Amino acid sequence: MKYAVIDISSSSISMIVAAREGEKTEVVFKERASLSLVHYLEEEGLSARGKEKLIEMLVRFKETAAELGVERCYLIATAALRHVKNFGEIAASVFEGTGLTVNLIDGATEAYCDYVANLYYKTCERPVLIDLGGKSIEICDLAKSDKQDMMCFSFGLLDLYRKFVSNIYPDEKEAKEIKRYVREKFDRAGLPGEGAFSTAVMVGASNAAIYDIYAEFSDESETNGVRTIRRKKFKKLVRHLLTGEDRSRLVLNNAPEKLYLIGSAAIVLKYLFKRFGVEHIVVSERGVKEGYLQLVLSGEESGAYYDFVRGSADGEARKLPEKTAARKTEKSAKRGRPKKKAEAVPVPADGKSAKRGRPKKKAEAAPAPADEKSTKRGRPKMKGTSEANKDAAASSDVGTVQEKPESQTKTE
Repeated sequence: MKYAVIDISSSSISMIVAAREGEKTEVVFKERASLSLVHYLEEEGLSARGKEKLIEMLVRFKETAAELGVERCYLIATAALRHVKNFGEIAASVFEGTGLTVNLIDGATEAYCDYVANLYYKTCERPVLIDLGGKSIEICDLAKSDKQDMMCFSFGLLDLYRKFVSNIYPDEKEAKEIKRYVREKFDRAGLPGEGAFSTAVMVGASNAAIYDIYAEFSDESETNGVRTIRRKKFKKLVRHLLTGEDRSRLVLNNAPEKLYLIGSAAIVLKYLFKRFGVEHIVVSERGVKEGYLQLVLSGEESGAYYDFVRGSADGEARKLPEKTAARKTEKSAKRGRPKKKAEAVPVPADGKSAKRGRPKKKAEAAPAPADEKSTKRGRPKMKGTSEANKDAAASSDVGTVQEKPESQTKTE
């Protein structure tokens, strides 16, 4: 039986097709196409043109899956659509135009999918997984196995670019600002420091692009099918991406769709490698899609899928956890609700015009308290903020607790 998983990310649409025989599952096909949905984001969410582009791309991927004999196709979306205001409209348009149901994945599950897909690297010396996305960053200690131990930061390379970079690549001053910013975020989240990890496992499309650029820059290639990066050579690459004359040629030759993100990615990776003190760096070919499929097949995850045999959608769509949705509702309430319009005063039954304003009520005598002591005027003072509210106010940037995205306004 063949399965497909299509992933909507911030800068591309990608798909894997896997064949399952017995307990063995093998990826037999991969495809990726560039589509930067962030270019179609407006104040109210994804624009009509953005939805059209998304649907066109998904139709193409679905047709490819059908040609390859896929029986079940899952469509997932991660940080790219987690914070979009009109997600309901997008999901409805996608279903109407493609028959595919969008399974929305929260940050903790996204990180856990990365973890599950790369359990092979648990045998490495003190391994840590790093996935740099356009709208989120996942960092997982592969020695741990609980989903709550996986870190998902609600900012990504696109946010860093928009916040700090004034040109295509960050200059040295902007690089220092990016480094300072991510250090504060990671420190606040309690990310381990030097000595905690020895092997960095790079995951995701941005890290794969970094490797392709590194391979040409260093004139190195895979060894026995393993893609590795030497840290000293990588430091030279970062310097070249900041100041080198032919840096654009290098990026355009290997990852043109990541042109605006490579500089920020290189700076973040260089900082993380130094922070952890890693000695070995490997690049994985497996990520969220592979992990999600593995979890679905094992029964640990569930989601809606398109059944090519029946020619219809089946299953229940994967949505954000109820706690996360409640937090987003609470944040919207804090921003202030629009005031209700004044209701018209009803006309009296006798048909006469009602006088403006309400008649003053006669003062009623206050009932005497049980102990016959006089009551004090005014309301009693409220007690301090409850512990629950204090906890909510102290939410970190890690996991699904921090669902509000970073500001997309560039610092002048």
